Amino acid sequence: MMHFTVSYLKDYCQKLMTARGIDADCAETVADMLLDAELTGVSTHGVSRLAIYLERVDRGLVSKRNDARIVRESPSAVAIDAGNSLGAVGAKFAMETCIRKARETGCCFATVKNSNHFGAAAYYTRMAAKEGMIGFCCTNLTAKIAPHGAAEPFMGTDPISVAVPSAGASVVLDMTPSVVALGKLILAQKLGKEIPLGWALDKEGKPTTDPAAGRAGSLIPIGGPKGSGMALIVEVLSGILSGAGTATHLHDLYEFDAPQGVGHFLGTIDVSKFLDEDAFRAGVSAMAGEIKELRRAEGVDEVLLPGERSARSAAKKAIDGVDVAEAVCKELADMGEPYGMKLKEA
Repeated sequence: MMHFTVSYLKDYCQKLMTARGIDADCAETVADMLLDAELTGVSTHGVSRLAIYLERVDRGLVSKRNDARIVRESPSAVAIDAGNSLGAVGAKFAMETCIRKARETGCCFATVKNSNHFGAAAYYTRMAAKEGMIGFCCTNLTAKIAPHGAAEPFMGTDPISVAVPSAGASVVLDMTPSVVALGKLILAQKLGKEIPLGWALDKEGKPTTDPAAGRAGSLIPIGGPKGSGMALIVEVLSGILSGAGTATHLHDLYEFDAPQGVGHFLGTIDVSKFLDEDAFRAGVSAMAGEIKELRRAEGVDEVLLPGERSARSAAKKAIDGVDVAEAVCKELADMGEPYGMKLKEA
């Protein structure tokens, strides 16, 4: 592992993107999203993804600009065409739009089509929570989960996040309908490691510890029909409602045949339109406190709420810095070399 300050690594990634011709504001958004993932302990969606983002840009499969635009709008709803912008760019624009409109109407939901991989969904829902709103976000991806009872994948590893403001740290749910996110297989393959049994099946439908075989096969949904059903609903909201299409009609991040064309669904609820914001925050905080005081199960040191571990990680790493695997650092260094950029540890 190599160690970096957060500001240095973010600046390095941002400069690397602008050197490749990506507009400065887009580069700043993507770099912030990547480092947010590193801070919150979701390194599978952190700087390890920059190489594939840049390769797709270099191949002309992703726009270097912010081409997101509103194509249909009403007081509490907005349909956005991302224009094949980088995923974080279109999704951030959608969430900012929802926050702005929800201040007037109490809630707003947005669909996004013609977009790309946008990183960790919690990045966007926490934007809403910081503004005293409940944030919702999900996205569809290429087929990786087999519907319950089927022998081949159809739905993507479609993540869902909900963030709720509190008097303390926000409560932030961020999960995929599969046992693990696809990013864990991608990172394991990059680092030459095996994956645990129970994460994925190979093309023949057999359990595997080989991340490459798992990526070629399918991921296992959580709770069987429960995870399968959750993924199906995300496909409806992100794919059909947005006009993006469902997972089998999308294009894989790691294949270079066409733009990904993925869809997102984001939303905000302004709690102050229903209840005094301070009272709402206090209620969430009180509930959280009651949960944490419950008798712990055997072998459990502390009852943790959704997002609590990530929040602690972010607070610590913001001061101490982040560690990045050497294989990922080599990628970053190799990408910077043509521009005279040197990757240096803290």
